[in-house]
Amino acid sequence: MIVVAIIGILAAIAMPQYNKYVARSQVAEAFALLGPVKQALTLYHQESGAFPTQATPDERHDMLGIPRQSVYRSSDSYIRLIQVARGSGSIMVEFKAESAEVSALIARKRFEMTPSVSSGVITGWTCAPGDSRPIDEVYIKSCS
Repeated sequence: MIVVAIIGILAAIAMPQYNKYVARSQVAEAFALLGPVKQALTLYHQESGAFPTQATPDERHDMLGIPRQSVYRSSDSYIRLIQVARGSGSIMVEFKAESAEVSALIARKRFEMTPSVSSGVITGWTCAPGDSRPIDEVYIKSCS
């Protein structure tokens, strides 16, 4: 009986921590996928002095030479959508649903990366929860 109680207590403590760990690892995948997108935006801004202003996200992605939005929906990644905003250089990321094996803590949640520009140069990136279906800030605090 005591052993069962101890296992129950450990499970009650360990499972939430494990779930958070899984969610953090899935968010880390998003940061890895964002590397080439950030690089393309940085190069575009360096060459043109502005961010892409094409009318549709697919046109902006084509201009930057990065995958279109629909590529992520059918991929094996946890990411449903990566979209570069018009004129601001912000990148919106949305995770797939729980049915795609995404942690319930981040499923269908969003966050946005925004470039910090100083003297016409991108000097860094900041992350913030999305406007709709925002992700908990604890998962994006290591944004870089």
